[in-house]
Amino acid sequence: MNRLVGLALISTFIALVGLPIGDVRVFEDARSTLSFGFLLLAAYLVGDILARFRIPKISGYILAGILFGPSVLVYIPAATVADLKLIDDLALTFIAFAAGGEMRLAELRPRARSIGFIVAAQVVVVFLAVFAFVIAAGSLLPYVTPGNSTQLVVVAAILGTFALARSPSSAIAIISECRARGPFTETTLGVTVAMDLLVILVFAVVVAFGQSVIDSATAMDLRFIGGVVVEVACSIVVGIGLGRLVSFYIRRVGADLTVFILCMAFMVAFFSEHFARFLDDAYEIQLHLEPMLICVTAGFWVQNYSEGGDVLMERIDRSSLPIYVVFFALTGASLDIGSLRSAWFVPACIAGVRFAAIWTGAAMGSHFAGDPPAYRRWSGFAYVTQAGVSLGLAGIVVRRFPEWGNELATTIVAVITLNQIVGPIALKLALSAVGEARARSTRRIESPEA
Repeated sequence: MNRLVGLALISTFIALVGLPIGDVRVFEDARSTLSFGFLLLAAYLVGDILARFRIPKISGYILAGILFGPSVLVYIPAATVADLKLIDDLALTFIAFAAGGEMRLAELRPRARSIGFIVAAQVVVVFLAVFAFVIAAGSLLPYVTPGNSTQLVVVAAILGTFALARSPSSAIAIISECRARGPFTETTLGVTVAMDLLVILVFAVVVAFGQSVIDSATAMDLRFIGGVVVEVACSIVVGIGLGRLVSFYIRRVGADLTVFILCMAFMVAFFSEHFARFLDDAYEIQLHLEPMLICVTAGFWVQNYSEGGDVLMERIDRSSLPIYVVFFALTGASLDIGSLRSAWFVPACIAGVRFAAIWTGAAMGSHFAGDPPAYRRWSGFAYVTQAGVSLGLAGIVVRRFPEWGNELATTIVAVITLNQIVGPIALKLALSAVGEARARSTRRIESPEA
């Protein structure tokens, strides 16, 4: 009850602050600051309220962003959300450090077989299922020209590729909230990160192929594919360098490590964007380093190739709550609920097909890997979330296919919105069901060899 009263009070306050006095809005100059502060408090309170019903706190943060963001109550205007993009990027790169730090080679090696089989099964099953559905339901897509089978195939391939994408940031937040540890958790994190990296490469091939077949006079853009491979390789190299720097700091300094990590996260987010602009303006070279991949690699390096892994994770866990509140509240505010209101049927169907295919692929992969029966039943629930890299790739679709890319991107964002709402709840349910959510249970499922 106290949380509800607090939410009502701050909601009333921010509504009154926005009212004009005569022709003047007194706090107009401080609107962004007030909106940001309100969003953080509201998200924290909503997350705490939902946690009492065993719903993940990050679902509450996302829900608060949706409810008070530009799609519903407009307490936080779209312009303010755009102004806070740098903070959003900073939080994402910080969470990426945590994702990399959670990937311990000693625990991943025994799960390599499961990770490999689940990734392979999901790539095949999910892509083909969504591809086949879009081909069958092509008449429901208003941006596909009737009778244009080539365009329909390209659209189906793009949507099939997006169905493969995951959200490491959401996975690591739920794992942290549940204090989950164990084989299922390690497999989930490994598959999630691997799929998000794989989808970048698959997307490059699909887009290059799509452009070449739609415009038969244009050869397949191998430079685009090669550019993506180079960007991924360079991001990994930079991440290793950053990991060595963080390891050196932990070993020689150690003080205020959280502040140092935040500074490094800011530098990665800032440097990646401005370095790409510099290369494009000065040398007409398009090279965009991926901040999330850099930080995942850095966290992975510190955890597995230095003595500072435990220190890094202890400091990150201690300061993770405000970072999660910021990131997921802004994620919710950025989601376009209007796209669901205007055209919900096709995105809902695609999300449903995707979930069924993920469950099937994960169950198949777990079966071939010899995982326990409970893992096979619940594995598919762990891979529903989508965000992050998916939204960035949607922007590339708009640029690469200007005639109909914007409408396709709207469908993609609508699907991502549904998956990001449902996904955290599904993952927490899976972690609890297999006994690895330590906040709920300390039970463990024995491996087949036990």
